[in-house]
Amino acid sequence: MDDYDRRHFIRTSLPGFLGLTMALPSLTALATRANACQGRLSEMQTINWDAFLEAVEKEATRQHLDDWDESAYVTKAAELCSRLNLKDEYLLEAFKKAHRGLGNKRVDFEPLEKQRDFHVTLLQFEEEEEISHHDHPEMTGVILCASGEIETWNYDLLGEKPDHKHVLLKETNHEILKKTSVSSLTSKARNIHRLKAKKLTQLVDIFAPPYNRDRIQKSSWYEVDPDPFTTKKEAKVHLAKKR
Repeated sequence: MDDYDRRHFIRTSLPGFLGLTMALPSLTALATRANACQGRLSEMQTINWDAFLEAVEKEATRQHLDDWDESAYVTKAAELCSRLNLKDEYLLEAFKKAHRGLGNKRVDFEPLEKQRDFHVTLLQFEEEEEISHHDHPEMTGVILCASGEIETWNYDLLGEKPDHKHVLLKETNHEILKKTSVSSLTSKARNIHRLKAKKLTQLVDIFAPPYNRDRIQKSSWYEVDPDPFTTKKEAKVHLAKKR
């Protein structure tokens, strides 16, 4: 972005000055976005939607490097989620738009952004609506609870039975996400999960890399035995069947 100094204003005609004044809000927004990307904003400072996307893109593009670290990426993406301004005008409009699906008796999906290296989706659950056990092959995910309250379960795949239909899943996380809470998964850890809303809930869902035809075809859904066969002192291990 070009820098504007005192000399530019001195040399600017009155119509030009008025035009520049009208453009200042846009210039300020662009400057905020650029500064956020270049690390000039405080790590604790709230960021707007554009700055958030720019920062996520910067981190997600590293997946093509040999030293790509999924755990480090989801940690960074989770930090960015915790800084996202949920009152950003773009998000408020998306939240409002999703409300059109209320009463349709299914989880609503509203696309927010899709790029080569990641995509962001808004999910809306009404009370008791859920997404049953499923996985995200070769993908990382970060979930920001923007409103409401939702119960989540995460599992690691321990191994397949000889019939390749039955698997063993170790429960690695069980929590309730409330507004501003963040959860994450990598391609190896916590990748299989289930979500069930306790009340009207909206989630901002970030996946890197984004879904494509191949990843969709590789995705699996599971019927999980609710009763683990391990003792109370051990990690819960469940028998599950691929649908």
